[in-house]
Amino acid sequence: MAVSQGGINGPVVGKLNKLVSYVLNGQVVVRSIGTVTAQSTVPQLSARMKTSISSKLLKVLQEFFNVGFSIEVKGSTKNAFNKAVEINSRKMTVGVYPNFQVDYSKIELSRGILKKGENLLAAATDELISFSWTADLKMAWPESTDLVMMIAYFPQENRSVYKIGGNPRSTGADTLTLPPSLKGLHAETYMAFVAADRKQVSDSTYLGSLNLPVQQP
Repeated sequence: MAVSQGGINGPVVGKLNKLVSYVLNGQVVVRSIGTVTAQSTVPQLSARMKTSISSKLLKVLQEFFNVGFSIEVKGSTKNAFNKAVEINSRKMTVGVYPNFQVDYSKIELSRGILKKGENLLAAATDELISFSWTADLKMAWPESTDLVMMIAYFPQENRSVYKIGGNPRSTGADTLTLPPSLKGLHAETYMAFVAADRKQVSDSTYLGSLNLPVQQP
């Protein structure tokens, strides 16, 4: 759609049929839209497929990224999600075109200087995923008040279940409750910590793939 920026007598800027007009150095420039006739190369097709795969997955993780990379982009012009895409989009797909697969272990959901924790584990029942880590009774403040961040991604449904700002680090455990529609599916699990004041985060940790049990009647 083309728009007249200065009213009826002003320059027309935008797309009109096969013409595109825009202002360049004070002058209105009009050019035609060309048609690409050359066949795409394998590298081009490969890049497009990788972008398609990563975009579809990473959008589902956006709420987690918004916290996980909030410190990484502080003081820059980038937002947290764009930073996450920049970091993950190229390295998360493995294989040779057109047989790409996602390497979930390479996906980073957060970056920061907080401790990642020790003995991080995820386990599943038919109703929830439990996360655990070592809780030191002598843990000092404010480390003891760091909050757990948990997420489970379900590739078959391209859905995620997450909790941002769960139990304090001092408790050593928390859970994600699963909706019935995700029972019996496998999940990719990750965990991180965020400071209680949200001013710092830890690097995320990939906890592996879980095959959720199906509830018996």
